[in-house]
Amino acid sequence: MNLPSIAAPQFSTTIPSTGQEIEYRPFLVKEEKVLLMALEGGSQKEISKATQNIIKACVLTDINVKKLATFDIEYLFMKLRGKSVGEVIKLKIGHPDEESECKHSTEIEINIDDIKVTDKEVENKIMITDDIGVFLRYPGVDDVNLIDEKSPESMFDVINNCVEYVFDDNNVYNEFTKKEIKDWVDGLNQSQFMKMTEFFNNLPKLSHEVEWTCEECGKKDSIKLEGLQSFFM
Repeated sequence: MNLPSIAAPQFSTTIPSTGQEIEYRPFLVKEEKVLLMALEGGSQKEISKATQNIIKACVLTDINVKKLATFDIEYLFMKLRGKSVGEVIKLKIGHPDEESECKHSTEIEINIDDIKVTDKEVENKIMITDDIGVFLRYPGVDDVNLIDEKSPESMFDVINNCVEYVFDDNNVYNEFTKKEIKDWVDGLNQSQFMKMTEFFNNLPKLSHEVEWTCEECGKKDSIKLEGLQSFFM
């Protein structure tokens, strides 16, 4: 006997980096199981892969999830979570001042609709010299997964991966090997390279400022939460 099917509601939102409007549905029990298994494993790569797969399954509009920026992934997952589990997140937050005598943690509630992606003006085209520039794309989840805290070189790999093309007054250079772009970046001086790292330092991110009054000592405090993990402490 075939059991009755239950239609999932549909919602719409826009991808922060492109402004493209998309349709999506809440994630289902089968997709939540995938996420819980990844969280139990504790591997950042497994969690990232599960998050991408859930977005791929739940977004009804045809998009390339692998080309989404990290903040796009975080934003879309937050929207999915809101429609799937509930639009209110409960967190326990203590005073951000480590020297505070009060160690009490106050429970606060955050509405997911109040969490936004910071609206920073980040220019993808960066002039390295007066007549030579580079176009950097926003890093995706796969790029971030390359970062190894034990290997400083891994951060350079991320930067090199995000170079879409180099240009000058006459040409656009977009056909190069990994070694060629590595050698090109390695040949920059410190001030030129800093222009590229500034792009990554100013990337948009999930952000929300929380204000509360401590239940224990009565002190008013605030903290800015940034990035997906901050909202699931």
